[in-house]
Amino acid sequence: MSKDITEQELEKLVAYLDGEVSEQEAIEVEQALSNDESTRARVDGLERAWEMLDRLPISKASEEFTDKTLSSIRTVQLEAQAAEDQQPSGFGMTKKTRAQLRKAAISAGWIAGLACSIFVGYLITNQWVPDESDPLIRELSFIENLDTYSEVQSLEFLEELTKSGTFDETAQQ
Repeated sequence: MSKDITEQELEKLVAYLDGEVSEQEAIEVEQALSNDESTRARVDGLERAWEMLDRLPISKASEEFTDKTLSSIRTVQLEAQAAEDQQPSGFGMTKKTRAQLRKAAISAGWIAGLACSIFVGYLITNQWVPDESDPLIRELSFIENLDTYSEVQSLEFLEELTKSGTFDETAQQ
């Protein structure tokens, strides 16, 4: 009974002949070979085709051909890449524009983060580091009357003035 072999079965047979199948697939192919005459004939035909291909002389490509082929491939790759870079994708922007926009957004993020860090640092140090003028402001009335206080000779003298009522008279005026 002759049956047509599907392309998938043919690929499996070629892979079997090349030794590229798993152990389970090899067992399946060998069972098909032992049970089906058309499969054996197909495998024999494939083996003969390989033998004939092995007998053909191998020609080597010239260096010029290799160079031209490789440069053609590279040109096609560059053209495809340039076309891809120019092709709008998402929001009508090219890949190059999106990459530049992404870099700008990252830079802006870093700058904003740095500015916030500087501002927070300023606020923190402003609270922790005491202002040198605070004690002077608290003692301003004393500093304004320093000349008057320097004329006082001792604390006992001030106490005698307080007992005599001199300060009370000045406060009333």
